[in-house]
Amino acid sequence: MGDVGICLATLLPDPMTAGPAELAAAASAIAEAGVTETSVWAHQLAALDGVDRFGLRVSAIEATMSWAGGPTEFGRAEAEGMVTAGAAAGASKLVAVCLEPVLDLAAASEGLAMVVELASAAGMQTCVEFLPWSGIPDLATAWRLVEPLGPGAGILLDTWHWQRQPGGPAPELLATIPGERIGYVQLCDAAPGEGRSMDEAMTNRLLPGDGVVDFGAVAALLGTIGAAPIVATEVFNRRLLTERGTVATAAAFAATGRAALAGA
Repeated sequence: MGDVGICLATLLPDPMTAGPAELAAAASAIAEAGVTETSVWAHQLAALDGVDRFGLRVSAIEATMSWAGGPTEFGRAEAEGMVTAGAAAGASKLVAVCLEPVLDLAAASEGLAMVVELASAAGMQTCVEFLPWSGIPDLATAWRLVEPLGPGAGILLDTWHWQRQPGGPAPELLATIPGERIGYVQLCDAAPGEGRSMDEAMTNRLLPGDGVVDFGAVAALLGTIGAAPIVATEVFNRRLLTERGTVATAAAFAATGRAALAGA
C-alpha cells in the first residue's frame, strides 16, 4: 500500500454546503500536512475546479448511488458524469453506495454491473462501500454483489463500518477475498459499543488509534491477501475540527492515518 490520503469532506464543517473558499482551505490544509492524495465528493470537485493547483491528486471520486435500484437511465447518467469527472481528475476509483435501508439484490446487481462497465472503460475500479444501516450492511453483502462482476468491481473497506457492521469485524471472510478486490480502505476509529447510526458516522468518528479498531489485524489481513488499495483517512468529527482548526486537524489525520496504515 502507498501513502495515506485524506478525504476532503472531513475537513469541512458542512460537506454538503461548503463553498469554494472552504473547499480551497481544506485542500490547502491537506497539502500543508504533507499529503498528496485526496478522495473528493463529485460536487466538491466541480466547485473546486480541480485540485492539482494545490499539489494534490484525486485518488477516488464519491459517490454514485442511483444504481442500487437497478439500471435506469438516471443512474446511467449519474455514473457517466462521475466517471467523466473522475477520469479527468486522474481518479482510479469510483465509490458506489446504497443509502436505502433495504435492497433488491438482483436489481442492485444489474445496476452495479452497468456502473462497473462504464467505469472500467475509463480505467477506473468501482468500489462498493458497505454501511451498517443500509441495504448493504456488511462485508458479506458487498462481496455477494461484487464477486460475480470481476476485478472491475471492488470493495471499499471503511474501518468504522468494518467495526460496526452487524456481527462485528469479519476477518475470516476478508481472508478469502482476493486482494485486488479490496480497492479502497478508509481509516478512522470507533468508540466502544455497537451503535450504527448515520449521525455518529458523520459527526463523531475517532482518530485512528483512539478507539477499538484493531488496525494491526486489518493491516495484517490486507497484507496476507496481497491487497494494494488506495488509502485515505475519513474521520468525520465536528468537535475535533472546531477545536483544532482545519490545518491542525489535517496534520492529525495524516499522522494517525500513517500509524494505522503501518499497523501500529
